[in-house]
Amino acid sequence: MRKLFNACLAFIVVSTGGVVRAEFTPIAGWDNQLFPSYIIGSATLKGDQTTSDPTEQLGDPNGLLGVEIVAPADNTRVEITVQCDEYLEPSTITETLESEGESYTIFPKVKYRFDRLSQCQQVTPATVTFKVKIEDDEIQEKTTTVTFRPIHDCPIKVEVGEKILDTSVTVATFVNEQHPYVDKLLREALNIGVVDKFIGYQGTDDDVIRQVYSVWDLLVARDVRYSSITTTAADSDEILSQHIRMLEDTINNQQANCVDGSVLMVSMLRKIGIDSFLVLVPGHCYVGFYVDEKRERALGLETTLVGEETELPDDFETDLENAVDESLQGDLSWPSFVQAIIVGTKNLGGNAEKFKSGQEQDYKLIDINRARRMGVLPIPFKSKELFVNIDHSEYVRDNGTEEDLESQAEESDEGWENEQDDESEGDAEEEDEEGEEE
Repeated sequence: MRKLFNACLAFIVVSTGGVVRAEFTPIAGWDNQLFPSYIIGSATLKGDQTTSDPTEQLGDPNGLLGVEIVAPADNTRVEITVQCDEYLEPSTITETLESEGESYTIFPKVKYRFDRLSQCQQVTPATVTFKVKIEDDEIQEKTTTVTFRPIHDCPIKVEVGEKILDTSVTVATFVNEQHPYVDKLLREALNIGVVDKFIGYQGTDDDVIRQVYSVWDLLVARDVRYSSITTTAADSDEILSQHIRMLEDTINNQQANCVDGSVLMVSMLRKIGIDSFLVLVPGHCYVGFYVDEKRERALGLETTLVGEETELPDDFETDLENAVDESLQGDLSWPSFVQAIIVGTKNLGGNAEKFKSGQEQDYKLIDINRARRMGVLPIPFKSKELFVNIDHSEYVRDNGTEEDLESQAEESDEGWENEQDDESEGDAEEEDEEGEEE
């Protein structure tokens, strides 16, 4: 889980008044880089996510900051401290090196300053200090400059020697179903009127598709457009990474690359109780969701088609057409939604064997439910940016659904008036009865 140095680690044994000392080599992340998104997302990760190493590992099984050291003697006690004032508190571990000549990697449980990590907006160099104390000897100290990547940078996979470390689950940290913007967005979707409530799997398959379309329609109403911004400011031959916008940036800036739009869509679908996942293929990401609670039928959704002007396909699944009443099929959003379902589902089915085999490193289904059970956390909302409210009345008018919404409103008003009439009649009857009693 870390960069292994090509040079062999030689140890030096010096006897000074019976005290034994040993040389050590600092281990500083991957290729001397640390990703706040990974650190935050894996803070409560369950189990060992590392690859196996030829050396014996002690301490935090998912550690990124530590030392590599050769035991100068049997049963040597060693104390390791890692410190970086900007992003972590001093973190110490004490271990016993059992076998002389054996190489060990030791990782303390690092006390990261998560608030500062979440605010890391640009590539930032920082000095990390490694202190080693062997038995009762004086402390030895080494420093290393580490690059902290912006919170928006997400590691997808890392080369560790001849092995590949799969870190693609980090994408799940950008899915935030508890983001305060999500509730506001869903309220806007209800105001547009494709659905009058979100019920998850409490209805039919058609109800599920209709709810997904409602979310899609909202993003079209907000004029969210595909924008291929993926370049990261830092680079590494050993780390494949992706720039991902936070939800608030995607919404307020109305721009989304394939991953941005996908994590936004999945965040909203999970909020309304629809089981959804991220699909990673070489150079691309899109959404998958289950139409039924038993996960027997999945559809793909090509999110890069949001906001695209496209023609409605001549032939497509009739159950898809029947899921949304024609009066609610927006002129701007419905054709792109249908096309997104067709393209996404075709690609999902076409690569099914690659997803299932688990042998294809570049073909992954990121199951958000499973990621949460593993302990992968969403990056908390820390921005001071305010939510931009949008009046969608013009969109409803231009999108050809205004008459239907007016009809719904009239029915609602009629229902309210009928209730009032019933209440008035009831009050009059009560007054007559009271008069007769008198």
